[in-house]
Amino acid sequence: MKCSRPFVVIAPTGIYALQTPTCATCNPSGITVAGKASGVAGSDLRSLRYPVSIFIDNNDTLYVVDRDNHRIVKYFVNTSTGVLVAGTGTPGSTASELSSPKDVAIDQYGAVIVADSNNYRIQSFLSGIITSGSTLPFNSLSNVLGQMRDLRINVNNEIYVTDSNQRQVTKYFPFNGI
Repeated sequence: MKCSRPFVVIAPTGIYALQTPTCATCNPSGITVAGKASGVAGSDLRSLRYPVSIFIDNNDTLYVVDRDNHRIVKYFVNTSTGVLVAGTGTPGSTASELSSPKDVAIDQYGAVIVADSNNYRIQSFLSGIITSGSTLPFNSLSNVLGQMRDLRINVNNEIYVTDSNQRQVTKYFPFNGI
């Protein structure tokens, strides 16, 4: 099988015929960077039960939403043991607990922002503090959140949330930064 084909580029310095790959291969086994390579679920910090989303920060630190362990776990590069950054490992609705979180992002201040789906809220955990999160107050006309599936934070620290119950994507403007 031929894996490249020619194409022509016309540039100010001339006309060039180039070969470009049209197929690629990858390592079919991959490399496990979080959780157990055996696929066995668990609740220790080397295991995951039901990872549903990830976020990678500018330092290549991996944040994993471990939905059924009701927590967010952080993995530094080349480590296999995670660090608990949000949640307690059991479902709940107190400031330190999560219930089936669905997504995570890190804001420009380093806070861990979590779509705490079964609690119908967005939680903020300050960097390095997992004992207590805070439910974010928003200056929007409708403060009702449903089943959040995804969240993103833009450069202005505004939070976009997909809400499958409300069938919408909503932008929230946090008070006083986060």
